[in-house]
Amino acid sequence: MQLNKYGKLAKKYLEKYKPYKFQNLIMDGSIMDYLYDFQNHLNSYANLVEFELKKKYPMNSDRNSFWEQVKYINMIQEMVYEFVKEEIKLV
Repeated sequence: MQLNKYGKLAKKYLEKYKPYKFQNLIMDGSIMDYLYDFQNHLNSYANLVEFELKKKYPMNSDRNSFWEQVKYINMIQEMVYEFVKEEIKLV
């Protein structure tokens, strides 16, 4: 199993801002288990945030065109990504 974008972000955050914890996880061999668990947490969090954002900012009925739908989805995904970046600080 490989890390997805959230798992990779968590790893980079650990390396840069919590090097002692990162080294301890590497030394005891639990780094990947830790990152997979945190990745699963971030995936669940991202899904919850996306659901709540879509409730708060529903797509207008006048957004029938394909490009308007793409813009809406991209807007939601960018907002989710920003929330996840803040959640990563809990790693």
